[in-house]
Amino acid sequence: MQAAAKQTVPGKDANRRVLRLVYAGLILSVLMLAGAGVWYIAVTGIIGRKKWDFNTYGVPPMVLAIAGGVMLIAMIACYFALPCIRHWSRRTARDLWKDRYRYSLILPGLIVVFVFSYMPMYGIILGFKDYKIKSGIMFSEWVGTYHFTRFFKSPVAGQTIWNTFFIGITQLLITFPVPILLALLMNELRSTSYRRTIQTIIYLPHFISWVIMYSLLFSLFSITSGLVNKMVMSMGYPAVNLLSDPNKFYGMLYMTSIWKEAGWGTIIYMAAIAGVDQEMYEAAYLDGANRWQQCVHITLPSIAFSITTMLILNVGSIMGANFDQIMNLRTAATQTTVAQVIDTYVYDMGVGKGQYDLSTAIGLFQQVVNCVMLFLANFAVKKMSGEGFF
Repeated sequence: MQAAAKQTVPGKDANRRVLRLVYAGLILSVLMLAGAGVWYIAVTGIIGRKKWDFNTYGVPPMVLAIAGGVMLIAMIACYFALPCIRHWSRRTARDLWKDRYRYSLILPGLIVVFVFSYMPMYGIILGFKDYKIKSGIMFSEWVGTYHFTRFFKSPVAGQTIWNTFFIGITQLLITFPVPILLALLMNELRSTSYRRTIQTIIYLPHFISWVIMYSLLFSLFSITSGLVNKMVMSMGYPAVNLLSDPNKFYGMLYMTSIWKEAGWGTIIYMAAIAGVDQEMYEAAYLDGANRWQQCVHITLPSIAFSITTMLILNVGSIMGANFDQIMNLRTAATQTTVAQVIDTYVYDMGVGKGQYDLSTAIGLFQQVVNCVMLFLANFAVKKMSGEGFF
């Protein structure tokens, strides 16, 4: 029997080698398809309409794409048809059939993400072109990094980047702990009905748009007709210029952000707290721990992963300051100074002035920085706490 077992080992090793070859073929076919797309976009983007010839530049990537598609179909057929790897393919087929309804629910979401998030990525090349609507994205003149240089050399670049960093970092420091504190405080409420009432009240502002928020602020703090300023002036004090004073803009930003989003942010932390084992609290109570000690030594460590995950995601969006908020709260007195961030500058250049190539280049720079900060935040948090997002 030992001899028979030894004789079967080479066969299993050969089957595994075939399986690895099939996996390698699948990966190679996908890379061929992706490479053909990148190749086609690159050559059309660089060469442009005047020198474009499909027979010279378009046929090679098309042939590569067709070869990749044929190879992909062949590798899938081999995976399910070859007898030597049928042991693995049957297990995959069985799992697919067993969870077919779950996969059918996931599939529409994957298609939507691919169509609306990945396919439009070819528009990134707009940042490297002198875009003309008549020529289109593909056949506009290639200018390389001209728009990046143009932005960084502009007099507003430094102030815009600084405003974006400053608002993103200070908003993170000021507003991020608030939902955690609210969740911990609500967890200490004994009455379930009272806690639900408080939750409903603090959730509601999230559903108010920033347009309505500005209307409320204008109705309250307008110098000429605001309710608060009328009351202040009736008592003999000067009116509070909250909306147009650059020195008060950041305070208004943080205040409205906390009022609108802090309650909604508690949902994740309340869900994490609900999953904490209640026996841990009972054991701590029997050991003499008070509510503060239970919160510090049980609740916070139990929701640490949720906190670190949200922290990493928030750090990854520091360069993407809240566009809706700033766009609606800025005024003529603040929009070119403290309220000018990258998002609003991209809007002004792209939608306002039609400079789509420049706005694309600036947006690409912003997202690259966000991506780098996301990975750095994950690395730092993982080093300090041992828990990271990935």
